[in-house]
Amino acid sequence: MLNIKEVVTKIADIHAYSENLRVFGLTLPEGSGFSFVPGQFVMVSLPGLADANGRKIAKAYSIASSPSQSDLLELCIVSYPAGALSPKLFQKNIGDEVVVTGPYGVFQLKQPVLPGTVFIAGGTGIAPLMSMLRSLYSEGYDHQLQLFYSVGEPKLFLFKEELLSYEKNSNLQLVVSTSNHNESWQWEKGRVTETFPKHAAEISKDAQFYICGPPIMVTDTVKMLEQLGFKKENIHKEQW
Repeated sequence: MLNIKEVVTKIADIHAYSENLRVFGLTLPEGSGFSFVPGQFVMVSLPGLADANGRKIAKAYSIASSPSQSDLLELCIVSYPAGALSPKLFQKNIGDEVVVTGPYGVFQLKQPVLPGTVFIAGGTGIAPLMSMLRSLYSEGYDHQLQLFYSVGEPKLFLFKEELLSYEKNSNLQLVVSTSNHNESWQWEKGRVTETFPKHAAEISKDAQFYICGPPIMVTDTVKMLEQLGFKKENIHKEQW
């Protein structure tokens, strides 16, 4: 079992996809001893930030980076105007300190990972699935995997170039969709519950599924999979 640790990190990179969605790269200090399994999450806080009762304000975020990147944690974070943490985090700059505590969670890959395993993500729910994919590919996994990824709008296609490279070079079948498309959108249109059934016949009824996203998306997706005849015990999920 992994040990829970509280570690002071520093912001090494900020990739802004929109005004309220950013991917933060956090550098772990040398010798921190922090380790995790793909699919897990951390609690994020800021030094000195507390509520009116003096309690530390912390929020949960899944890790998008691979454990093989031992000095880096990558987190996908949405800022909400009334949020207790995210607006203040979005005011931070490269070099500023962020505290992470963890890892937590049991949303993990079942071993061995069989060919034809399916990943389904909604929005920033791509984070733990990205960690899983990165980990598999860093270990040389070369069997077919499938990723169905529903994004809010085209500019919120997170990790686009990396995922396209996996599609080209690593036997990943990538199906990306959005309901808010523009004329230049070249992938599928609609929610994942609308696009997945078009491909269902190609997927084994024994396939393992890993799903992450907003609660309604996850609930609707699980219901859809069961209605299509996929096994309930093979459906693994994480929702916020």
